[in-house]
Amino acid sequence: MYSIRILLLAIIIITFAGIHCKSSKSQGNTSTVSITVSSNFDSGSIDTLWESQPGFLTGWPKHRKQKSSSDDQYYWFYFKLDHTAHKNITIKLDRLAGTYRGGPHLIYTKSTRPVYSYDQKNWQRISDVQYDPEQHSLTFRNTFTSDSVWIAYAHPFSYSQGSAMIDAMAGSPFLTIETLGTTQQARNINLLTVTDTAIPDDKKKVVFITTLQHAGEYCGGYVVEGLLTFLLSDDENAAIARKTTVYKIIPMMNPDGIFHGITRFNGNLEDLNQEWDDDYTDTLHLPVEPEVACVKKWLREWKSSGKNIDLGLDIHSQGQQGSMNLLHTPEGMLADLTPHFNKYWPVKYVPMEFSGSLNDCLAKEFHIPSGTFEIPQSRIKNEAYLTIDDYYTYGKGIALGITDYFRR
Repeated sequence: MYSIRILLLAIIIITFAGIHCKSSKSQGNTSTVSITVSSNFDSGSIDTLWESQPGFLTGWPKHRKQKSSSDDQYYWFYFKLDHTAHKNITIKLDRLAGTYRGGPHLIYTKSTRPVYSYDQKNWQRISDVQYDPEQHSLTFRNTFTSDSVWIAYAHPFSYSQGSAMIDAMAGSPFLTIETLGTTQQARNINLLTVTDTAIPDDKKKVVFITTLQHAGEYCGGYVVEGLLTFLLSDDENAAIARKTTVYKIIPMMNPDGIFHGITRFNGNLEDLNQEWDDDYTDTLHLPVEPEVACVKKWLREWKSSGKNIDLGLDIHSQGQQGSMNLLHTPEGMLADLTPHFNKYWPVKYVPMEFSGSLNDCLAKEFHIPSGTFEIPQSRIKNEAYLTIDDYYTYGKGIALGITDYFRR
């Protein structure tokens, strides 16, 4: 009887040990599960990215050749990794040299710092980065604490974010929303008007602001969100702005490109900022893209009704290539505007013209004093890397600077 008990106890011990070993083996396998890559979400974009060896992924962003020219710009990437917890992950992206207006489009530099997030809201920079200017490749490393992580070239501002922003602000008594037209994929081109309707409009200046013509230059979305948040706030300076100014704002000029993460083009693979002279002096890209056509129709109707626009500003980004906020204008135009912005955020005035651009169209066809902002997605000079809050501050600074400018 005693020997039977000993035998049963031995069997129990051996069985338990086997279960424990299987459990340990299973837990060990969890840490070696292959990393998976996806980009099938709003603003997501990656061409090929695979785990060539454990913890090392290599690939490249999507190639997007403009339909009616040789331009090929594909620096934007935004993808999700799964099975990443506590892994030291290296990502190498190749083929990062593009073409813009017939010349090299080298948007990556040694200062490029991608961003990552565990919730698509709070973003951090990846600091361990090397750029090879000869091979045009970017290699970056990071250890992630979550099992899922989103990684992007810079802070994304998705189509759904822009739509949610408009919906959240729709109840303000100072805001009117109208639809100027739709894209080929039936997304709205919205025009937001902000002013104090208790004051007659004929006593106010009119400012026309656009952003996100180029998908991938997503910081412009945050700048406009900061601008709108300030203009609709209880701040006494916002009240002054509403009483003295009518703001006409298009927060997403290219919703199709934004949604599909197509770097700079719209859903038809055209660069909207080369389309504005197509029905005026240029026939190269005819017919005019619907996003441009509906805005030009509104501008013509606005002007033909006897109304004026005192200032036009188009918000763009230099990507992570630039290191200073710039205001481009035709030679001599708005040279006295940047000192007023510089009270609130750093801006450098650079006379420059781009044929086919919105800025060029506003100045030459509609005779509106106009400029184009170019805002970095990296940092200003050697200061800290820019955050979403910095872009919000820029938006507020635009409104404050404009009020000062018209008061001069």
